[in-house]
Amino acid sequence: MAALSSIVVLLFVAAGGAFASESDTLLTELRSTGSFQHAFRLAISPQGAIYVSDVDRNQILLVGDDRTPAMSIGGYGWEASTFDRPTGLTTDGLNLFVADHGNHRIQRFDRSLNFVSSFSTRDTSVSELRIGYPLGIALSRSGELFVLDGENLRIVKFGPTLRFERSFGDIDDQRARLRRPLKILVGSSDHIFVLEPDRLLEFDMFGQYLRTVGEGVLAEAKSFALTQGGFIILSADVVRWFSERGEQTGLVRSQHLITEVPMGPIEDAFVVGDHLYLLTTTRLHVFRVSVTGL
Repeated sequence: MAALSSIVVLLFVAAGGAFASESDTLLTELRSTGSFQHAFRLAISPQGAIYVSDVDRNQILLVGDDRTPAMSIGGYGWEASTFDRPTGLTTDGLNLFVADHGNHRIQRFDRSLNFVSSFSTRDTSVSELRIGYPLGIALSRSGELFVLDGENLRIVKFGPTLRFERSFGDIDDQRARLRRPLKILVGSSDHIFVLEPDRLLEFDMFGQYLRTVGEGVLAEAKSFALTQGGFIILSADVVRWFSERGEQTGLVRSQHLITEVPMGPIEDAFVVGDHLYLLTTTRLHVFRVSVTGL
């Protein structure tokens, strides 16, 4: 992992096309790490542990620092601690949940990647419980688990003891009906956000549709992350900033990011305080975000 002291880029904060003269934002690359084959999803625990899924190697990695090498589990398979394309990660600091796409199951590990349990409902005769090809997974503050059901194009909610509560997103209301879901997150208010290539949907914790963000702006979105004042939405080469009201407030293209190691296609992101973590297919880049001119 390389420490960088002066690699800086001025964030393009005006969506119209010019650098802003006020409230400029600096992105300073602090470090980068990794030699992934195809990194796909990123999760960071409240304690700062960094987890990465590598879908080509079918691995989950606990990423180390300059002094600690990465730990990993996995490999292709259907036994415990193996995967068939791990497409989603979420952690509460004690547990790591992994959406094991091809095995139609959710696996649970402790913070050190020791296997705890798994569950699968695809073979049940109760249709509302059935989950296939999970695409993503998210936890609420109360420990409720939300699974993005790729086979049935809906969200399935389980209580803290994994008791089924409800499903939503597959209703006839076209505004709220999932078409091509990619990723799910739960915000600080326990609202549920689901990204599709051309929009971001928001639901309350009971599954009621609230709004859509990004229609007419997004076209090839791949992932998103929540920030203190809104969220960012990513395509392979663009990071877009949105306010809490859903207004685009800025963007930066990956070719304008000055990094020690050239950036590949962006796959995922996470924001912790003033640190922006951008996961590409092969590396994890960490930036410090600072606003000037206020």
